[in-house]
Amino acid sequence: MNSFQRFTNVPARDAKALRGALFIGFRNRIREKNGRLFFSYEGCSFTDLYGAHIRIQTRTVNMHGKSSSEDIIAIKAKVEAIPGAMRRMGWGVAGELMERWIHSPAWVLPIDWKKEQPLDLSVSHLDQQIVRMGWAMSNPRVRVAMNKLRVNMINGPARKLLHDRLDEGTWGGSHRIEFGNQRNSALQLDRTCQSNFEPLGGDMDTMDDVYGGLGKATLKAALIGHASRDVRTGKIALQVTHAGFYIRDTYDFNDFQYLGTWTTNGVLSKTAMLMNTALDGMVSRWKGEPIGNLFNHDFDTYRRLTGFGGDFVLYSDVHWEPMNLLLALS
Repeated sequence: MNSFQRFTNVPARDAKALRGALFIGFRNRIREKNGRLFFSYEGCSFTDLYGAHIRIQTRTVNMHGKSSSEDIIAIKAKVEAIPGAMRRMGWGVAGELMERWIHSPAWVLPIDWKKEQPLDLSVSHLDQQIVRMGWAMSNPRVRVAMNKLRVNMINGPARKLLHDRLDEGTWGGSHRIEFGNQRNSALQLDRTCQSNFEPLGGDMDTMDDVYGGLGKATLKAALIGHASRDVRTGKIALQVTHAGFYIRDTYDFNDFQYLGTWTTNGVLSKTAMLMNTALDGMVSRWKGEPIGNLFNHDFDTYRRLTGFGGDFVLYSDVHWEPMNLLLALS
C-alpha cells in the first residue's frame, strides 16, 4: 500500500486548514470544486494540484475498512518522530508536552472544557508541571501580554468579577477574611481569585517553543490579599497584596488544523512550506529526513489505532508580583 496520495485526494477539511494556516499572510489560496482542489498564487490562473505533484501522507485502509499493521506502524512513526524533531529545534517544552500526550491513555477533551473549568477535573487529565512562567516570560510575546494584563487586571469587569466572587463567598460572621494566598496553585486561583485574562498566541507568531507548545493559550491574573465588608452598608473592599500571573491552556487535537511540514530536524519555516507546496521542489533542500505534512486528524488517527493520545488541561506555575492597592468593589 502506498501511504502517499496525490493532493487531489486530500479531504476538503484539510484544504480549509491550509487556507487558514499554511498560506496565511501570502497572496494565494486553495479552493475545492467538484471534489478537486485548486491552487492560486500571485494572481496566476487556477491550476489543478494533481498536476503539481504535491503530496501528503495519508492513512490507507484495506478493502474491509480496517487499518492494517502497516498503517499503525506508519502513523506511529510519523507522530512519535515529532517530539524529537522539536527538541532538535530547541523546542524543549513543546516536545515534553507532546510526549505527555503520546504516552497518555487515549482520551478526548470535551469541547466545552476549552473555556469552562470542570469542577471534577481528574488529575490524569491535568498537567501543572511542564509549563513554567519563568520559561514563558523569556518570550517577548508573553511579556507584551503581561503588560496588557497588568493594566486590565483591575478594570471595571475585573472589579465586578472580584466583587461577585467575594459576595458569594463564605464570610462566617466575620467582616474581614483572607482572599487567596501565595500557596495556592494556578488551578486554585482560577476558581477563586482570578480577575482578568489576556489571549496569548496567533497564527502570525514567530515559530518558536511557545508557538509549538501552547499555540493559542490564555494568560490570566489573580489578585490576593484581605477583603473587608462594611458592617452598615455591606460594601466590600479588597486590600491587594500580590498579583499572580499564570497560563491556562488545553492540549488537544480536536479541530481541523494544519500543523506544518516536518522533517526529523524540525518544522519548515512558513516561507519554505509555501515554496514546497507550490513548487514541490524543496525536498532536496530539507534538513533531515522528511516526516511529511501534519494535521490534527493525524493525531486522531494515532489515538484510534494505538489506544494512546490523551488530551489534557494544563496550568503553569504562578509568577507573583507584590502590590499595595485598595480596591472598592461595591
